[in-house]
Amino acid sequence: MQKVFAWFKNYWYYYKWRVLAVGFILAVLIFCAVQCAVQERYAVYITYAGPDNISTRIDDIKNAVKMTYTTDEEKNAGGISVRDIVWVNSKLAVKYQQDGIYYNNAQNADNAKLLYNEAAAGDSFIYIIDAEQYARLKGEGLFTPLSEIFGKDIPDTAYDEYGIKFKDTEFASYFPCFEDLNGDLILCLRTKELSVSLVNRLKGKSAYEKSYALHKQIFTDVVNFEVK
Repeated sequence: MQKVFAWFKNYWYYYKWRVLAVGFILAVLIFCAVQCAVQERYAVYITYAGPDNISTRIDDIKNAVKMTYTTDEEKNAGGISVRDIVWVNSKLAVKYQQDGIYYNNAQNADNAKLLYNEAAAGDSFIYIIDAEQYARLKGEGLFTPLSEIFGKDIPDTAYDEYGIKFKDTEFASYFPCFEDLNGDLILCLRTKELSVSLVNRLKGKSAYEKSYALHKQIFTDVVNFEVK
């Protein structure tokens, strides 16, 4: 026993930093493996950007979207991620300040950048956003024309050639989680052009196009949703 202890003591003296380094790496790998195992895998990504904080409604929104699914591919796709960004348009910002409602212009500007980064290089394909931000992002060429989604049968709820008036959809009218949302909200689908994000580049064009096709089907089902 003393020989074993002496050997270990000698070994630790010469190699302790290597042992600590290996132990640290193993701990990180185990932690990452556990996180990957318990973390929900998302297949559908939706972003909301408007004046309301919808964090308490996200589960209801996910369930509402699932209610529109019409294909097995959608039903078996995986989890839904809803990103919520609080952004106040210029007209409402003036009203907030006149009424003494808290408004942080710097934070609002930061959130506008978050939205742009998500639309330009994030995972989200489906957007429910304030009309002012919609106009800005549409000008960047980030959205799919409705004609590429619906062909000649453009829905009556169309806002223009790229967006849908969200509150005019039966989907928004039917589910309580949307009934008191403020502002003019536009529902739109990001372009199928490959995002510049490193993640999407690593996934490859095929995976990106497959994800786009899934979101396009969900977008169509949401717009065409009818209460039976």
